[in-house]
Amino acid sequence: MTAVLERGARTTSTTVDEQLPTIEFVTPLPGFPQHRTFVLVSLHEEGLLYALRSADDPGLRFLVVPPAPFFPDYAPVVGEEALDQLGTREADNLLPLLVVTVGDKAAGATANLLAPIVVDQRSRRAVQVVQADDLPTRAPLARDVPAPNAGGRPQNASADATGGGELADR
Repeated sequence: MTAVLERGARTTSTTVDEQLPTIEFVTPLPGFPQHRTFVLVSLHEEGLLYALRSADDPGLRFLVVPPAPFFPDYAPVVGEEALDQLGTREADNLLPLLVVTVGDKAAGATANLLAPIVVDQRSRRAVQVVQADDLPTRAPLARDVPAPNAGGRPQNASADATGGGELADR
C-alpha cells in the first residue's frame, strides 16, 4: 500500500499548546546519525514557517514549511516501507514538511520537494521520504514568508522551551 497525500490540504494547526511537540525520526536524517529527536517550533503565527530543532543539540535546526501554501499541487507519495516505519496506514494523519534552504536573503529561499519529511501526527514519528519523481531539491518558495519575530523565538512564548509550534491533536 502507498499513500498519496492530499494536494493543497491544510496540514497544520495554529492552536497554542503548552508543550512543544517532540518528533522522533525512525531513521536519522542523512548526515545526522546521532540526532533522532526533534521539537517543532512555530516561527510564524499563521503556521507557515517552523524550526525543527534537535532535542539533543539545540544549535542544530532545520527550517521547514507545510507544502500547501507554497506548492498547492504538491502531493508526495509515501510508500509502504515508510508507512510501516511510521506504523500507520492512515494518510489523513500524515503531515508533510519541506526542508527550506535560505541563502543571503529570505526572498531566495527554496524548498526540497524531492525528500519531504513525513510526520505521523498521532505517534509523532517521522521519516524523510525520497520521491520517485525527479523533483527539485531547491524549488523557489512561491509565497513570501514574513520574517520570524525578533530573535527567532517562537510566537506566544516567553522562551524557546514553551509555547510555539504544534501538531494537530486528533
